[in-house]
Amino acid sequence: MKKLFKNITLLLFASISLFSKAQENDPTRNLEAIIESLIENMDQETDVTLIVEDLEELAENPLNINSATDFELSKLHILNDIQIQKILNYRTEFGIVYSLFELNTIDGITPELLNKMAPFIWFGQTEQKPESFSNILKYGKHQLLLRSLGTTQIPQGYKAREDGTIPYEGGRQRIYTRYRFQSGEKVSVGLTAEKDPGEAFFSGSNKNGFNFYSGHVSLKINSLIQNVTVGDFLVRSGQGLVLWQGFSSGKSVYSMNISKTNQGVRPFTSTDENLFFRGVTTTLKFGNAKLSLFYSQKNVDANLAFSDSLDTYFTSLQTSGYHRTANEIIDEKALKQTNLGAVATWNFKNLKIGATFLNQHFEIPFIRSEQLYNKYLFSGKENFTVGTDYLFSQGKYQFFGEAAISKSKGKAILQGAIAHINDQLIFSALFRHFDKNYHALWANTFAEGSSTNNESGMYFGTRILPVKFVTLSAYSDFYRSEWINFTTAGPSKGWDIFTQADFNFSNKFQFYVRFKNEEKDQKFAQNEMYVNLPECIQKTRLHFQANPSETLTLKTRIEHVFYKGTEEEMGFMIFQDVQFTPARVPLNVSARVAWFNTESYNSRIYAYENDLLYTFSIPAYYGKGIRTYLNLKYKINEKIDIWFKFANTSWSDRETISSGYNEIAGNQKTELKFQLRMKI
Repeated sequence: MKKLFKNITLLLFASISLFSKAQENDPTRNLEAIIESLIENMDQETDVTLIVEDLEELAENPLNINSATDFELSKLHILNDIQIQKILNYRTEFGIVYSLFELNTIDGITPELLNKMAPFIWFGQTEQKPESFSNILKYGKHQLLLRSLGTTQIPQGYKAREDGTIPYEGGRQRIYTRYRFQSGEKVSVGLTAEKDPGEAFFSGSNKNGFNFYSGHVSLKINSLIQNVTVGDFLVRSGQGLVLWQGFSSGKSVYSMNISKTNQGVRPFTSTDENLFFRGVTTTLKFGNAKLSLFYSQKNVDANLAFSDSLDTYFTSLQTSGYHRTANEIIDEKALKQTNLGAVATWNFKNLKIGATFLNQHFEIPFIRSEQLYNKYLFSGKENFTVGTDYLFSQGKYQFFGEAAISKSKGKAILQGAIAHINDQLIFSALFRHFDKNYHALWANTFAEGSSTNNESGMYFGTRILPVKFVTLSAYSDFYRSEWINFTTAGPSKGWDIFTQADFNFSNKFQFYVRFKNEEKDQKFAQNEMYVNLPECIQKTRLHFQANPSETLTLKTRIEHVFYKGTEEEMGFMIFQDVQFTPARVPLNVSARVAWFNTESYNSRIYAYENDLLYTFSIPAYYGKGIRTYLNLKYKINEKIDIWFKFANTSWSDRETISSGYNEIAGNQKTELKFQLRMKI
């Protein structure tokens, strides 16, 4: 152990010596840090394609702040509706904006916010948007993506059993293709197709090719009919108490980002096979008011059950999207689900008011298992939820909230506030309470739990700039549940505390120190019964970043985890990243070597990785081993780009990896990914 710490110390001093030679940084390199900070604490099933797509596209094609619409500004994912409206009002009153310094004069637009926006915007003349159909086709952009990935090792699910049958129906590759045509806000046409590893391809249960198809046609008709979308789409309203599909921000290093942004209706372009609407939607604009109407009917994955005394019913919804085995194929599209509703918003100078209505109908009843934690959850065939929300901004203060009620008469409320005392001091606070019988199956709001029910909590955050080059971020969150959850044996409580100090001495050299402590009641077996006991996880991180030249970025991270449940565990990880972009070759290279040592999965450590365009990965480091990856992007010409990723994890404490059909013999797992993009 002493030798290990000696080597780590030497590595740090070597990194620091390189840091001292750093030069100017490419601002688009902030993209990775922003995405990692937003998603590293998310639920692993959350679909983040929307935010990754938007930020990647804006990194390549920055937004002209002088011609951007409210919809385009929302794609920054860091501006709320009031801030967007203030930028639009400023343009109307004063004309063209020439610099970030000018935006800083707008109330509520802080230097911190402008630093986040800087990589994704530019200041140009007002552009004339193409109006005629011929111009729409002329100025539109076609894009075709082809992607394939898989592992070189063969899991058990692809091997013959004793009776000669093979559990998984298809091959080991994941195959993905997407076509998209866009012309500003006027037209969007898309088609996505995907086959997951283990799923049949032009055979078996998928004789028509891919397992999953998704498509949309979205048009802006005129100033009244802002949008008509036929096909697959997402709806996001209020603060997420009634309806919010796709990525939803939560607790993160951005302790002020507690209000929902990027609301409205969007075409669906991801590969999540269940969590979207399929049908038709339109958005109408009447002056400062908007009304979105939508209708969706599609089949979703569900576990069906049959009984002599009851008609056919289902016991759970399946959201994995995998259809590899006979049982998974039986569940595929087994349930017809209908959703219809409306979202209305009214925008005033400093105030936005909204209302949401959603009706949900299942073809057959939802009857859950007779577990105590299911007592107050939704059952039956039909549910409706109604909510109203607001967002108010005056000077340096912002207030926002939403209140909702479901058919069961369960209620939910969320109330937040942000105070920009000055450029050096910002506070935020958020209170939420969700009744245990509140039913909103499409809700996705700021919460500790993954479902919006049976929770009360209070969050406090702050952002402080005590001296030049230093930023302190911190939050604390206290929460409790009055009823049993799936992971608890009774009513429970918990709390989080997070602190991070960022040291930005220049664009040449930055580092941060982070500490997070999370303690909450969890269910443990004790004396032949389940009881609630506190589970504690403490994480400490030290991260360095610098650019020895305009073409080279170096990152070093050390992270430690302490876990305490019925037993105590520790975990440790260190990695070194190198990102290189030659000046005269259209090549981007990202590489990592990571060493990790944790006692079990309980003390696992997550770390964001560079990946193919529009994708991301946050693997869990657990056990003892080394992980390496190499990610390459090469621009063949102005219209063709290719990506290639090689990643390998080697464990020293096991002879098999994973379990069940995913079990791999040996201690190595190697992933290969390839992607081609064509722009026309």
